[in-house]
Amino acid sequence: MVGILLTGFEPFGGSDVNVSMDVVNAFEKRILIEDPWKDLGPSRPSLTVDVERSILSVDREGSLKVAKRIDNGESWSAILHLGVCGSCSVPRIETVAEDRLAMRIPDNGGRQVAGSTLSGDGDLRITCSTKHWFQSWVTDAEVSIDAGAYLCNETLYRSLEANREKSIPILFLHLPPAEVYPIEKSIKVVNDVIARMLFKPVVHVVGSLFTEDGKFLVARRAEHERHPGTWEFPGGKLERGESMQSAIVREVKEEFGWSVTAGSSIGRWHHELEDVIIALDILSCSFIGQHPSYQPDVRWTSHDSVQWHTSTTCGFLTFTGSDDEVVAQIKQLDLID
Repeated sequence: MVGILLTGFEPFGGSDVNVSMDVVNAFEKRILIEDPWKDLGPSRPSLTVDVERSILSVDREGSLKVAKRIDNGESWSAILHLGVCGSCSVPRIETVAEDRLAMRIPDNGGRQVAGSTLSGDGDLRITCSTKHWFQSWVTDAEVSIDAGAYLCNETLYRSLEANREKSIPILFLHLPPAEVYPIEKSIKVVNDVIARMLFKPVVHVVGSLFTEDGKFLVARRAEHERHPGTWEFPGGKLERGESMQSAIVREVKEEFGWSVTAGSSIGRWHHELEDVIIALDILSCSFIGQHPSYQPDVRWTSHDSVQWHTSTTCGFLTFTGSDDEVVAQIKQLDLID
């Protein structure tokens, strides 16, 4: 069973409400989470998740509560801290816990530290990468590197500090007040964040298929690139809101300086890496105007060679990811010899 610890804070600063507490209490103890990247594949079953809800006191003891549990050996599939941000209009995913405490108002225990470090060891980054979350996520949530210097930041810092020798994904999400941002929307964002914490990200990339006289064009990744020396169909990642056709035209222009047009996808292939799953769409492409010389050029950013091959002559090449499967498929489709 998958289990997540979901925390919020009690009211503070003279208020009798705290949206983080209300959102935590709105979650059932067991929920069903769907794969947020299901439209990109590969097919993965939904997860039944046990949600442990915890409301933290707004004082030093509350900031240390989860850290102490981690120190005592407790573990979860993920930890998601929620807090309220009175000046925010949209949810903010906090990615850094600063090594400082500067309290503008006393906490609920009467403590008010004007300015101090939390450990003296420096800032800590979250243990849950959000790098690939926003490519296909339709949301108004944004990434932040400023969790403040009050209890939210202190709680995140203490949790990350206790997690140094462990590998629990930990994240902090600031929510706007309910009068600014409806609580129903906050609940949805929290559900979306939980899904992205629990499922390995799927990154959508596109590759270009140029064919001529029964041959296809592939490029070799340069030494400074990941997987150097391997051969691939040139392309790259889609940017947020970008179509596959726009992405491949942009990527080929950026990587080679070539002007091309792109058609529809001939298929999608998947390749799993340690941190992500790659969903590769291959698009039929054509050059605009004269063909390039195919000789290495100062404009080339990621590759050091391009070659034309048939399904037979490419046998000695080492392909990147699932590109060898693409070769087999385009051979079956009679697009190459």
